[in-house]
Amino acid sequence: MCWSLNANDARATREARKAATATLREHTASNDALGAAELIIGELLSNAARHADGHVCLELGLADGLAQISVHDTSPAFALDFKRPPDHFSESGRGLYIISELARTISVTPISGMGKRVTVTLDLPVEREGAFEPTCLRTWLRHDDGVCLRPRIAKYHPKGTSGHGAM
Repeated sequence: MCWSLNANDARATREARKAATATLREHTASNDALGAAELIIGELLSNAARHADGHVCLELGLADGLAQISVHDTSPAFALDFKRPPDHFSESGRGLYIISELARTISVTPISGMGKRVTVTLDLPVEREGAFEPTCLRTWLRHDDGVCLRPRIAKYHPKGTSGHGAM
C-alpha cells in the first residue's frame, strides 16, 4: 500500500496515518502493535515534514512475514543515532529514539538523487503474502527498486503536473 502526500498538510497526514493503521488492523488483532504502528507512522511523517520539503510516500510492506512501514522523502540521508538517551528538556529529538524502542529494526536507505527511505520493521506478523501491494496510481511513478518517485516529482513540479498529466 502506498500513500503519496504532503506531510506539511496536517489533514492529509492524519488521513494517511489513519488509512495505514486501518490497513494494518485488517491483519492483526493486537491493539498494542497497532498503537505502536500509528505512533511510528506519525513520527516518520513528522520528521519528513520537519526535515524535507514535505512531499513523501508512505508505504506498507512485508519483510519475513512482519509488517514494514517506509517513508520516502526528498531530504538527504542521515546517520541513525537513536540509542543515546534523549535530552529530557529538548523540544525535539526523541522521535527516532521512541521508534527504536518500539520497532524490531529501523534503517535509512539513500536513494541516489531522490532523497532517502526510512524503513521500520514492526513486531507485527502478517500471515497473508501480498497483503500490502504497491498502490501508486501511475506505474511511471515507480522506480526499478520499487521506490515511489512521487515525492521527487512533486518537489520539482509543485503544481501537481509533470509532463505526464495531473497526479
